[in-house]
Amino acid sequence: MKTLPFSLLNSNELYAIAIRIVEACKLSHPDNEYLMKLCVLILVANSDLRRGLGRTFNSEFTSQLLDSDEERDNAFVGLRDYIRSFCNSGDTVKDKAGVYLSEIVSSVGNSIHRMPYATETTKLDVLFEDLSTPAAGEALATIMATERLERLKEKQQNFEKVYQSKVAAEAGIDFPLIKNSKETITFYLKGLLSYIETNSKNEPAQFSSIEEKINGIITDAVALARARGTRKENAEKKEDNTAA
Repeated sequence: MKTLPFSLLNSNELYAIAIRIVEACKLSHPDNEYLMKLCVLILVANSDLRRGLGRTFNSEFTSQLLDSDEERDNAFVGLRDYIRSFCNSGDTVKDKAGVYLSEIVSSVGNSIHRMPYATETTKLDVLFEDLSTPAAGEALATIMATERLERLKEKQQNFEKVYQSKVAAEAGIDFPLIKNSKETITFYLKGLLSYIETNSKNEPAQFSSIEEKINGIITDAVALARARGTRKENAEKKEDNTAA
């Protein structure tokens, strides 16, 4: 039996793999009293987990947040680099405008796109205010950067909408219930997997098939968890830094 790395799975992934393993067991050994008892206990805990997650159950907030943050990051970098390109354009008027605007961006931060979510939002608000003066507006128009600034503002607004939706949804999470249900699911799943592995060795004719199915379920789940790993870790680091 393949090892199921529970620590890799988030709440939604644990819920999903538990459902799949239970369904596989019910199809292959519906008359096995002990196995069915474990399945019932897992499903009860799974129901509690879903209730604890509330609106965040199977939500796309994390991926939406990552995508909208990446879009505003790209918009900021695009504006910053576009302004920089006019600092030595050879056109005196445009050079002056580019240097002036570049100094404004630099004073706020050339790397704000690498900052935690809340910090980046605050910095962008400061940047928008600094670029709202008549002098800045004229300089932006001189190098035709006004549209790029408006695009960044739009991306910032989109990000904030997603972020506030995520915050509102998470306000309804029952953390103690989630913790207890995940511990219960993990406990009984480990018992179920151990039972199948043991019986597969003693009675391969009856249990090798279900072991193979579960191995496939584990393989798929781990692949999905690892696929989102890098981006999710980066997002969590941003949020952890924001909360610190």
